Amino acid sequence: MYLIYSMLFSVGVILIAPFYWWRKGRGQSRGRWAERFGSIPFQEAGPGAIWIHAVSLGETLAVAGLVQEIQRTFPHRKIYMSHVTPTGREASEKRLPSIAGRFYVPLDWRWTVRKAMTRIRPSLLVVVETELWPNLLRAAQEAGASVVMVNARLSKRSLGRYRIVRPFMQRVLGNVDTICAQTEEDAKRFRQVGAKPERVRMIGNLKFDAQPPQLGEFARALKAAIRHTQRGPVLVAASTMPGEEPLVLEAWDLIRARYPKALLILAPRHPARFEEVSQDLARDQRGYVRRTTLETDEQTLSNRLAATSILLLDTIGELAGVFEVADLVFVGGSLVPMGGHNILEPAYWSKVIAFGPHMENFRDIAKLFLDAGAAIQVRNPEELAHAAWLLQNKEAREQLGASARRVLDENSGATARTLDVLRTYLDRDIPGPTHDSNEVK
Repeated sequence: MYLIYSMLFSVGVILIAPFYWWRKGRGQSRGRWAERFGSIPFQEAGPGAIWIHAVSLGETLAVAGLVQEIQRTFPHRKIYMSHVTPTGREASEKRLPSIAGRFYVPLDWRWTVRKAMTRIRPSLLVVVETELWPNLLRAAQEAGASVVMVNARLSKRSLGRYRIVRPFMQRVLGNVDTICAQTEEDAKRFRQVGAKPERVRMIGNLKFDAQPPQLGEFARALKAAIRHTQRGPVLVAASTMPGEEPLVLEAWDLIRARYPKALLILAPRHPARFEEVSQDLARDQRGYVRRTTLETDEQTLSNRLAATSILLLDTIGELAGVFEVADLVFVGGSLVPMGGHNILEPAYWSKVIAFGPHMENFRDIAKLFLDAGAAIQVRNPEELAHAAWLLQNKEAREQLGASARRVLDENSGATARTLDVLRTYLDRDIPGPTHDSNEVK
């Protein structure tokens, strides 16, 4: 079955290779193809290393706190992180600069992942969420490494696909020592596709523990400029996806009709779309300014904001801090069928949160917030505009924001519980001096 999988995987790589070469021409993964074939760009690690695989931005941010706790508790373990996307790798560089190395995960052929295993020599492979690469998991076990999935989730759609090939999935999951599921429903689904029941544990969602970065220079200057120019309310449309910006702008026109001094901060999800969205705004003759054209001097920034109604956030890494200046945060990927995005960062700032009907990738988190009266679900631009009009009621606004933060706080703690699971594997072979055995506070 592994041979059939590898053959199908090879066909898939051949079919999508032109697309990746096209992306390379636009600056994506430039010069990193050697890593995809197992040529890891650092010296061979000693025994006892930890390999953590976090595919993209969301997974990297979710696991960052856990990685920091591993570093603190096991300071003599070398930690290496692999990614699939450039945004995931960049987030790792910013949040976790002191790890031993980072690289793009090799393509899932037996020889490429074995080559990487030989270089890293991990005693533990940690897979974040649901990156089930069969050859990678098997190579880890063959190399003597333990395998743990953390923050693991399995969507209803994936469940249906995996059940079709359940005998193969049973073999693949047999290479995983422990699955730390986000919810009981996720744990149930992993068992349904072949995971051994005793290896599946409900631990919780690491994303509830993720701390946004400190306010950067731009966020601080923006906050002061908004106060100076008396702009408001401020709507942050975060992580918008193709086809969603026109819907947000339709709602924005309704909001501006009632609030002439309102400000929209529009943040497309993918950097590759920054230019496209900018051109769309220019074509529609909307008054806007790009973040990359702004100085962080308060007076200069105030003058620029006074002359525009839309700020296009065309940078990476500043959105989490910008949430602090919002009155209402709309979380994108949800008015169009893209599965939604993470709503926890605006909750950290006690903000009013709105999202659309398509939150399949965050179904449990969305339900938690809705059940607690900590978020607003909208179905169309008119309802998004109405959510903004609710901001007139200061008491309701503060209550929604406080409820969002309370849901976040009540569901935290998954980092400590996950570290306890990893400790059972890392305590077995301790390289170098004895590790710090203090419990996570």
